[in-house]
Amino acid sequence: MPKYNVGWGITNSCNMNCQFCYSKDTRCSIKNITIKDWIKFVDENHDLIDSINYGTGENALNDDFFEFIWYVRKNYPEITQSLTTNGYISEKVLKSKRLYDIYKECLDEIDVSLDFANEEKHNEFRGQPNAYKWAINTLKMLKKDKKKATIVFVGFDHTMTKDNIDGLFKIAKEYDALVRLNIYRPVSNNEEINKKFILSYRNLIDGIEYIYHKYHIVTLSDVLLGNIYTRNANIKENTGVNSIRILPDGSICPSTYLINENYRDKYNIKQNNVLSKVKFDDFILAPIPQKCNSCVIKEQCRGGVYDRRMLWYNTLKERDPYCPFENNDDLNKEQFMTLKKKRVSVHDGYLPTMFFKN
Repeated sequence: MPKYNVGWGITNSCNMNCQFCYSKDTRCSIKNITIKDWIKFVDENHDLIDSINYGTGENALNDDFFEFIWYVRKNYPEITQSLTTNGYISEKVLKSKRLYDIYKECLDEIDVSLDFANEEKHNEFRGQPNAYKWAINTLKMLKKDKKKATIVFVGFDHTMTKDNIDGLFKIAKEYDALVRLNIYRPVSNNEEINKKFILSYRNLIDGIEYIYHKYHIVTLSDVLLGNIYTRNANIKENTGVNSIRILPDGSICPSTYLINENYRDKYNIKQNNVLSKVKFDDFILAPIPQKCNSCVIKEQCRGGVYDRRMLWYNTLKERDPYCPFENNDDLNKEQFMTLKKKRVSVHDGYLPTMFFKN
C-alpha cells in the first residue's frame, strides 16, 4: 500500500481572524479529540505514513501538540514532521527551553504564513495586530536554527501584484526561505467573500510568469499549472490518493479544502487501523472530463486540480476553472525550467501548490 502524506489540524484553536479562512466554519462546528487518540492512530498506522504536516488551526496554542510531536519523533523517526504556522510558534517556544528543544528536535521544516510584505496590510488581512511581527520573529528563529523555512501566501488579486511579490521575495532572501503560493479556494458560505478573494485567471498567469522571469521556479505541484508549464514533468494529482487531511475531531478527508460534512462521515482516526481502509474512490477513479478530449496534455492533467473542480462546480466532470480553454486562452505558454531535483517539502506531494526561490 502507498504511504500517505498527512495534513493534520490538531486543534480548533486559532488566534487570528482571517476572512478567507478555509477551515473556520468547520472548526467552529466540531470538537477536538485528545492526545490519546492521536497516539493510538500513529501507533496503529505509522507504517502507512510518510509525512505529517500540522496545519490549521494554530497548533502551537495546544501544549499537547509539543508532547505529540516528541512522541512521534522518539518512536517513529522515519516520519517527516512539519508545521504550518501563522508565526505564533516563536512566541511559544522562545519562552520555554523544553518546548524550544522539542521544536528543534522534532520539526523538520516550517511554513510561515505571510500574505503581504507590508506590515499594516498583513495585520489587517489576518485580523491580528501581531501577525506580521510573529511571522518575522519566527523566520528569524528558523534562520538562526538552520531550519528549512518557507513563506506561504494566499493567492488572490491583491497579493499577486508585482510590488507584493517582490516584497515577499525580499523577505524570503533575508531569512533564507522558499516562497510558496496557495491559490485561494471559494470555501466560504459567504459569496461576497468568495467574490472578493477568488484570484482571476489573468492575474494568476501574469504572476507566475513574472516570478519565473525574475526569480526561480522550484516546483509546480499543481496538476494543471505544472503540466502546462513543464510538459515533461508529468505532475500528478494526489488529492485523496496519496494525501489526506485529518481534522481536529479525527475525521479523515481527501483534501485540505474538502472538509465539509460531505467528506467527514466515512473515516475517523478513532477507527482501528484506519489508514489501511481509507479509499476515496471519487478521486482515485476520477475520469477525464469530456471537454478535455482534444487537449494534448489531457493524460497528464486529467482535468486539473480535484479540489478546485469540486469547490467551483461540485463535480469532477468539469475541468479546472483555471484551464486556459475555460478562460479563452490557449496552451502556447513558455516552458519553464524548474530547480527540483528531489522532494522539496512535504507539501510537494500533499497539496496542489507552487514553490519558488530567489
